[in-house]
Amino acid sequence: MKSQSEKPTKNSFLFQFETFSQIEDALELIFSPSAAAVILYMTAIKCGVHTYKKMKKKIHTEEEALNHLSELKKEENWGKLSFRDISFKNATGRVIIHDSFETIARKTTQPSCHFFRGYIAGFLSELFKNTITVTEEKCAGKGDEHCEFVFEPQ
Repeated sequence: MKSQSEKPTKNSFLFQFETFSQIEDALELIFSPSAAAVILYMTAIKCGVHTYKKMKKKIHTEEEALNHLSELKKEENWGKLSFRDISFKNATGRVIIHDSFETIARKTTQPSCHFFRGYIAGFLSELFKNTITVTEEKCAGKGDEHCEFVFEPQ
């Protein structure tokens, strides 16, 4: 039996973790691993920007935006997302995600959460009204306990 959060709504559909992994594999085969990483990252930036623009009508503070995003991504089964060491003044901090959808079915030798990294970059760039760079320092796909990202203005 599927839980309510696992059922597609009128405006959504479900993707298996393995299917997303196969899409990444196909992009790497068609282009190259580095080109696939750029395609996923750049595509996701637009998605993150869109999420923030939809959300900003419902939120009042930057902290509320981060909390709302964490809850939303947990409901959508992207993983358990948390923000650490945040400086709202400097637009810096860390993002930690346990059980990232990008690492469930795909094991690699290097950090590989390109879609999530781009998504966070787009979302945070809108939140801070500044271009934000996101770097993945740890990745569960390569055997780390969780995925961890550092963000800062470009």
